[in-house]
Amino acid sequence: LFSGQFAVVKKCREKSTGLQYAAKFIKKRRTKSSRRGVSREDIEREVGILKEIQHPNVITLHEVYENKTDVILILELVAGGELFDFLAEKESLTEEEATEFLKQILNGVYYLHSLQIAHFDLKPENIMLLDRNVPKPRIKIIDFGLAHKIDFGNEFKNIFGTPEFVAPEIVNYEPLGLEADMWSIGVITYILLSGASPFLGDTKQETLANVSAVNYEFEEEYFSNTSALAKDFIRRLLVKDPKKRMTIQDSLQHPWIKPKDTQQALSRKASAVNMEKFKKFAARKKWKQSVRLISLCQRLSRSFLSRSNMSVARSDDTLDEEDSFVMKAIIHAINDDNVPGLQHLLGSLSNYDVNQPNKHGTPPLLIAAGCGNIQMLQLLIKRGSRIDVQDKGGSNAIYWASRHGHVDTLKFLHENKCPLDVKDKSGETALHVAARYGHADVVQLLCSFGSNPNFQDKEEETPLHCAAWHGYYSVAKALCEAGCNVNIKNREGETPLLTASARGYHDIVECLAEHGGDLNASDKDGHIALHLAVRRCQMEVIQTLLSQGSFVNFQDRHGNTPLHVACKDGNVPIVVALCEAGCDPDISNKYGRTPLHLAANNGILDVVRYLCLTGANVEALTSDGKTAEDLARSEQHEHVAGLLARLRKDTHRSLFIQQLRPTQNLQPRIKLKLFGHSGSGKTTLVESLKCGLLRSFFRRRRPRLSSTNSTRFPPSPLASKPAVSVSINNLYPGCENVSVRSRSMMFEPGLTKGMLEVFVAPSHHPHCSADDQSTKAIDIQNAYLNGVGDFSVWEFSGNPVYFCSYDYFAANDPTSIHVIVFSLEEPYEIQLNQVVFWLSFLKSLVPVEEPIAFGGKLKNPLRVVLVATHADIMNVPRPAGGEFGYDKDTALLKEIRNRFGNDLHISDKLFVLDAGASGSKDMKVLRNHLQEIRSQIVAIAKEFKSDLNIMIQVWHNVHFTHTPSTTEVCPPMTHLCEKIISTLPSWRKLNGPNQLMSLQQFVYDVQDQLNPLASEEDLRGIAQQLHSAGEINIMQSETVQDVLLLDPRWLCTNVLGKLLSVETPRALHHYRGRYTMEDIQRLVPDSDVEELLQILDAMDICARDLSS
Repeated sequence: LFSGQFAVVKKCREKSTGLQYAAKFIKKRRTKSSRRGVSREDIEREVGILKEIQHPNVITLHEVYENKTDVILILELVAGGELFDFLAEKESLTEEEATEFLKQILNGVYYLHSLQIAHFDLKPENIMLLDRNVPKPRIKIIDFGLAHKIDFGNEFKNIFGTPEFVAPEIVNYEPLGLEADMWSIGVITYILLSGASPFLGDTKQETLANVSAVNYEFEEEYFSNTSALAKDFIRRLLVKDPKKRMTIQDSLQHPWIKPKDTQQALSRKASAVNMEKFKKFAARKKWKQSVRLISLCQRLSRSFLSRSNMSVARSDDTLDEEDSFVMKAIIHAINDDNVPGLQHLLGSLSNYDVNQPNKHGTPPLLIAAGCGNIQMLQLLIKRGSRIDVQDKGGSNAIYWASRHGHVDTLKFLHENKCPLDVKDKSGETALHVAARYGHADVVQLLCSFGSNPNFQDKEEETPLHCAAWHGYYSVAKALCEAGCNVNIKNREGETPLLTASARGYHDIVECLAEHGGDLNASDKDGHIALHLAVRRCQMEVIQTLLSQGSFVNFQDRHGNTPLHVACKDGNVPIVVALCEAGCDPDISNKYGRTPLHLAANNGILDVVRYLCLTGANVEALTSDGKTAEDLARSEQHEHVAGLLARLRKDTHRSLFIQQLRPTQNLQPRIKLKLFGHSGSGKTTLVESLKCGLLRSFFRRRRPRLSSTNSTRFPPSPLASKPAVSVSINNLYPGCENVSVRSRSMMFEPGLTKGMLEVFVAPSHHPHCSADDQSTKAIDIQNAYLNGVGDFSVWEFSGNPVYFCSYDYFAANDPTSIHVIVFSLEEPYEIQLNQVVFWLSFLKSLVPVEEPIAFGGKLKNPLRVVLVATHADIMNVPRPAGGEFGYDKDTALLKEIRNRFGNDLHISDKLFVLDAGASGSKDMKVLRNHLQEIRSQIVAIAKEFKSDLNIMIQVWHNVHFTHTPSTTEVCPPMTHLCEKIISTLPSWRKLNGPNQLMSLQQFVYDVQDQLNPLASEEDLRGIAQQLHSAGEINIMQSETVQDVLLLDPRWLCTNVLGKLLSVETPRALHHYRGRYTMEDIQRLVPDSDVEELLQILDAMDICARDLSS
């Protein structure tokens, strides 16, 4: 149906329906740098626009397909031909009839512009008829290859379109918009009415100059019968300033399109299109197409006659115009894979020399080889192309096919004896170019043909250098397996391994090392691969080189080892890696400077600290007799100089180093956290777990009086609901109109169904009333649980008034054991709701971290144990000497594991017991389970060795960071950690009433008072270990810096217990959400109120009321 530069349109039929469509084959661009074909971005843009549009006057898209070379658009078949051809067949045409067609064009453009789509290529050839054999043919706008969706927020400029129809802003390279289409409509209307093109010049440049100058006029010869309204319509469209040009809405309302009165309508009907001139215009357009073919034949025939007497050895760079025309036709045929067309063309040119190059010096055979079309090659060879022909750069067909990755083409060329190892002017062979473009299959094929992989180009680089530079592992591997020499050096003295190391391709480095690459080969500056990798901070390459055995103490021509380079740059991870690999920290360069001198001179404290930790000599002198401390002071790095001054004595330095070594000691304790509603038996359970055999024997049991039972264990809130409705208003009287925000107490409706029924207002709930024995906020104690081990026990009160403070303490340590306690006295539904409540609470506080396993399972979920108490009161059956047998334990566990099994690590057993029976079998089973979990968490320390470097490596690998830990095992203790634990009591006293300290202050104090060699990273890890043991608590917030709570009991029990307690008379009005500074001062008289308020604000417990 049609063919363009990069597209062919063919008629096709859908097999399933029998309907006919137009198939537009768009040739894809093979590479980004290629100029042949359409880029994927442009194709996707056209498809995206076509998918979006659906209008009677715009072509529609049916399907999209793609093969190796083309994208095929299945479009609506527009078989009526061009509008202008149809109109040219008429004997006469009034303006009224012309506007009916033009109105359809305007309606189509109006639809496009309403979607912010600009066509940018409106011209007669793109305005078609759906069917010309109907009374009122329908217009269809086609070809959206240049269409763009206009983003008014981003400026868009381009130069494209057909010169006769483009707007001035395109010619002048100015911002483009929908207005460009309106200019094209003006030009189309001008031609339609007159048969003349308003801006057409003798040359393309003249045409564009006329457009830019808006150089047109209504010549009487062409517009004698044209109405004033029609001229006005054109005049308002052909305006240079896009902002002053008529919009599509304006044009639809123009009197010529939509007459306002009878006179205007009659004027339009009386005026006529200049059919004589219009027919000539249509005929002239067809003649131009025909004359191109005639001219081609004439030029070709003259060319052949003159060439027969011409010398074959003509210039490669100059071709006459006729030859250039033929060459362009041949190259277009090759680019379009048009074998029949080329065969037909060459068939009529019996004496044409197909070996002559184009103006760029490339013969057709090489272009065909680059396109990979074997049929083209066969045809050209048959027509006389030499198989060994070269371009002006000295490349042959094998080179061209290799560059573009055409394996089958290479096989064909090799079978036809095309030379393999031809070097071009830069000394490159086909193997070089295949390696540079990453075609591993081509490299393998050329090597199998016998191509030499060790040829060097003018820069003395081999194909392996090319692969190493660009990072093509598969190519490098193929060349190594083909037996190339991996240690050839280029002009700079670099081997491929040096090149790959500098560029950061660790996989290629490993491959080269495995195939005999010399890890210690040096370049002209004496750098080995390790030097280059360190200088470029290529950590993966460094690790690969070290694992392959690279010499870590190799000195370059200045005497610098890789460690010198890393210390000068201050890259701590690389310094650590080199030292762990055995790099000597005391080697001096030619200026007598060790790595420590360089780090001190540049003021890099962390590197200086680490070098001292590994045993670097702090007293070493440079060539001019200066120590590292002297260099630091001369550069005014006082922090570095101060550290080195403290390390002058060997005994001090050895002690500091010893303190940072992991020991064989296990972490003394971990946290045991208990959650449950008031009266569930948490406190009793803790006391029972603490009891030994003798103490449990003498321990008094609870009284069983019915009166006591009815008071301490009231009926279920569901069985006897309070008179007041259950809501947040009852929990916090006076807050009816207060907007409450809570991060942790908001769950999915499905999880909270029936959950709030377990709470009633403090005034109605006996558990929430004043009770001297009830837990205040979070009760914290260090305790030895008999038969289990040492724990920091955190008991969270079940009183709802404290819940707002739990966010920062409940789920901030994955090395803790979390025990959910519930009472069997409650109905099963309440039991389930209580457990779901606490598990939902924990789940909501655990950050989701990668990687997430199958089914959404977290990497290191919290350990949770479920305990059901009051089995004795509920007369749960138990065989003699056996365990309680709760009939609903399986159902409850199944339900809980179904809901939370991927988010929390819930123990397989539900522990049913009497919380007061410390010596029972049920309690023993629970003790054993807790002991088993504790052993799993702390047992890792047993596996550590004592070697210093291994210790440092292990410490860096396993210690915690300041963020919530991503591991559920505790690292071994260090002497420094033990020293800090023994120092904490004195720090708590010195810190005064507030036990709060910033993490940065903690780091500074430890370095200043205990160990200057401890890095910030080390101390963050130790802080997290102290946090895990319950000695301190790390609090993170989005509003303030990380804070250490030196004594968790002070805040969790004393401050929050008083501030939020129902029992404190002065705190009762906190239900209305308001405190005064005096209230807080009275509740916590010893505290610095300002600092405490900042923490409470960060915890979302309260906020400063600026209005008071």
